[in-house]
Amino acid sequence: MLEENNINNESINNQIELCKKEQEVQRFFKWDIIENAEIVGEHHHPKLKAITEIPNVKRLVTLNNAPYEKHPEECGLCFYTKDSVIERIWNNRHKYVNLVQRFPLVCGLDYSILLNMYYPQQDYNCWRNYVMTYWMQQIHPTVVPNAGFADIYSQPWTLDGMPDDSWIAVTSQGCQDEYILKYYFLNGLHELVRQKHPRGLIVYGHFPQEWFDKFPIPIIVFPSYSEETWGGA
Repeated sequence: MLEENNINNESINNQIELCKKEQEVQRFFKWDIIENAEIVGEHHHPKLKAITEIPNVKRLVTLNNAPYEKHPEECGLCFYTKDSVIERIWNNRHKYVNLVQRFPLVCGLDYSILLNMYYPQQDYNCWRNYVMTYWMQQIHPTVVPNAGFADIYSQPWTLDGMPDDSWIAVTSQGCQDEYILKYYFLNGLHELVRQKHPRGLIVYGHFPQEWFDKFPIPIIVFPSYSEETWGGA
């Protein structure tokens, strides 16, 4: 009987240790964030919540400038900045809860999904955008999903998990200098509108007047930091 109890106790202890290890793995890979999420598509994106109303803000502030913003109540927080800066919230999200909640509007993460990236890099960055946007939607009422895409082959799966009839954010940064980049950006917007029927678009960066006529939905444009500071696109 004593030997049987020892075996049972050892089994229980082993299970506890396995649970601890599994929890460590989940935390490291961020699996714990989407434990209760609805998973969509072959790329396993968490389904994001539709945002049907947005507050009126004067400008968008990037993550690297957000800690120094003196009037966060007038601004939206966005992640249209270097991937190395976005890594800060990916690696230590709990540190940024108060910062995220200072702003009445937040646009979802924007890790790069570039034309010249290897496919696994595009896939991973897109997944991270969805995961962290899902997490922010749990701690903030108005986190607008951000749509990122590369070429026409990336558009079907990069939109998996994007809600229908929602405000959606995009950035036009880096899409103005070459024809091929403009083409893929506009093509991606057309596909976004066709598939998801967004209630409106929030655009960070330059958006030429003639582009407005291409999309029969409300479009709110905020100048990028480079536009405001140096007049660039």
